[in-house]
Amino acid sequence: MGSAIGSFLNVVIDRAIRRETLLGRSYCDNCHATLKTVDLIPIFSFVGLGGRCRVCKKPVSWQYPIVEAIAGILFVLSFLTLSTAGNLAIASLLFNFFLVSILIIVAEVDIKFSLIPTSFVYLASLIALLYNFIFLNQDAFVQNVGTAFLAALVFGLIVLVTRGKGMGTGDITLAFLMGLVLGFSQTILTVFLAFFFGALVSVFLIILGKKHFGQTIPFAPFLVLGFLLSLFWGTQILRWYLMVY
Repeated sequence: MGSAIGSFLNVVIDRAIRRETLLGRSYCDNCHATLKTVDLIPIFSFVGLGGRCRVCKKPVSWQYPIVEAIAGILFVLSFLTLSTAGNLAIASLLFNFFLVSILIIVAEVDIKFSLIPTSFVYLASLIALLYNFIFLNQDAFVQNVGTAFLAALVFGLIVLVTRGKGMGTGDITLAFLMGLVLGFSQTILTVFLAFFFGALVSVFLIILGKKHFGQTIPFAPFLVLGFLLSLFWGTQILRWYLMVY
């Protein structure tokens, strides 16, 4: 089911940026031939067709099977982590499915177009706010809302001080969603993980000669990675850290 949703997310990623309607049949990006059902089976169609369009034979972007596979993996992880925590309620599971879907869109759009689709982040924030209001106790709800504004403020100050060179305004909205969902301690963990992996990849790209000092890379994918690690294993990571240090 996750991979099937991932196939739809690919459509959202491409068409939302092009400002195309999400309605209508899928088509090849190269020859614009309408795709048939056999072309749309998640992952298997890509493998079966050798990564090429059935009509024009031109290569199909690896984005499609990768997003489908990642969505499938994240849906399974959502189920397993909630089940292990004894919180496998339909509402929690659907919320996690929705959240990881939005995060996939945000990460991929930032990778492809170097921008964050804030309308999707706003939607996720609204749903998260309603979810928290219904299912969290009053103290946890207040803490998460406070953390959301604090995270947005910190990221906003970074944008202001660096004049947008160190971070984009879209990251502010993502930080707000992060605080709203994760709470204070796991938001700090997410920021640490994002900067850690961002720095690691940056150094690696510089060593390979793909980037030079002063050049920027999309930061949202690292925030999303930290977000997902904290969402699934944040409690375990923090517990391990406190035991070691």
